[in-house]
Amino acid sequence: MEKLIGRLDLYERVLKNPGAEFRRLLKTEPYIFTTGVYTPLQAKLAQIAGLKAVYISGYSCSVGYLGAADLNILTLEEYIWIARHIANAVTIPVVADAESGFGSLFNAMRAVKEFWRAGVAAIHVEDQVFPKRCGHLAGKQVMPLDDAVAMFKAIDRVRRNIDPDFFIIARTDAIGASNVEPEKQIDEAIKRAKAYINAGADMVWAEFTRPDDIDAITKFAEGVRKEFPDVPLAFNYSSSFRWHKAKIPVRFKWLAELGYKYIFITLGALHAETYAVYNFVKDLATRQEEALWELQKLKEGHPTESHHKLGDFDYFKELEVTFYPWAKIKYERGAGYGSERDKADERVI
Repeated sequence: MEKLIGRLDLYERVLKNPGAEFRRLLKTEPYIFTTGVYTPLQAKLAQIAGLKAVYISGYSCSVGYLGAADLNILTLEEYIWIARHIANAVTIPVVADAESGFGSLFNAMRAVKEFWRAGVAAIHVEDQVFPKRCGHLAGKQVMPLDDAVAMFKAIDRVRRNIDPDFFIIARTDAIGASNVEPEKQIDEAIKRAKAYINAGADMVWAEFTRPDDIDAITKFAEGVRKEFPDVPLAFNYSSSFRWHKAKIPVRFKWLAELGYKYIFITLGALHAETYAVYNFVKDLATRQEEALWELQKLKEGHPTESHHKLGDFDYFKELEVTFYPWAKIKYERGAGYGSERDKADERVI
């Protein structure tokens, strides 16, 4: 897949029906797994690496663009701007976080249309009281069941009118909610998930409170699929947990066997990015220019070595020369990446 670097030709290739493609993948793949992203470049790298779908993580967007925790601070308009640019950067289905609908039932209905216009394949909407928060932050509360059902019915109505293939994922935060009795939370999550399916949701998901809560993970899946065996489940392989310290390792394949067909590491790209960036800037603060030298040695020959290739410059150069034949002279006489005279110079990346 690394041959795609510099050759995605994204001005000429589009995913014409992302919702239908996401549905096709769910039917033909044993399961879909991916990571959360918050920038077009991260999404592009996910496609280049071979992932078949990508997820726009709300927490990643909040931390990445605001430096703030996921507390419903970003607006619908800001999410749509992010979603549009990410969807335009790839030709794989994009699933977007639509929070709890951004306000009232009417806001949720508007969100469906706006995300669809942005080019995403699917959205997930949760049943938290507005303003919502990350499902793994203390203090979350769920809205009354009747209100949540009404919201999902309204969302389904909009979807059916604009594009029946647009995919709706309903999330319940009943597990861990401060307004649901602890001993009733699993049963409440199952009840809500089934109600949301009846209201039109294509897929359901419950947030869990531990990485190895095997009983809850299993009970939720069995409780939903007993009545709805053909409805796929989503699973948040949340970056809020230390999965490597789980008492019982949770494998994607095992989750898929339970019915969790869409599995995503919500903040995977953000954590990989912050780890790499922090290490570089810390080294820069200590060793100055030698930090860059070391980074470039590490990246030599790596698929991401050239930012020009990541930005598809060769494709744009080809377009320019094709439509403006006189532009060829610029590359023959000019200096820098893309010039004829510097293409053999190993010092130019």
